[in-house]
Amino acid sequence: MITDGGFRLLPIVLLAVVLGVTCEGPSPSPLDPGGRLSGAVVRDGIEYRAEVLVMESFPVQLSGRATLRNRSDQPRTVTFADGCLVLLRAFRPQGGGPVWDQGHDVACTQALVPVELEPGAARELSAPTVSAYDILRADLPDGDYRIALYLRPVDAPEIEIDAGTTDLAIPR
Repeated sequence: MITDGGFRLLPIVLLAVVLGVTCEGPSPSPLDPGGRLSGAVVRDGIEYRAEVLVMESFPVQLSGRATLRNRSDQPRTVTFADGCLVLLRAFRPQGGGPVWDQGHDVACTQALVPVELEPGAARELSAPTVSAYDILRADLPDGDYRIALYLRPVDAPEIEIDAGTTDLAIPR
């Protein structure tokens, strides 16, 4: 046993060796130490920044937010077709189409929603919180899933922002 002044260092040394072997550089996932996934897209002078909070419960819950920031020097308005301003999607990380889309599971108010932004101003919009159970249900396996947040402005293409990859699992 490796000791130093009566302290047992073997577990610490083993942990350092394991971490040194398994951590070969930055992870491709933008999951930060605070348990958030994030990404950004800029379109027509508006920066759309996605943040998905990964709440470590079992099953895991995801809470999505989009921050719209006017990067132009003119006032801008982004109008959405309904009350579901921000929604989430899950994809298998190896590619392909979505395996789950929150837009199929929520009811949205049917009214136009304008979001007005003065130059430099920002506004945060939230997606409904969802659990791994809602995403995986009985037909998808536990594992890593790529999470994207999307917005559907009127008269403009959908804006999808890749937020990164996280592990989803449910009790079976």
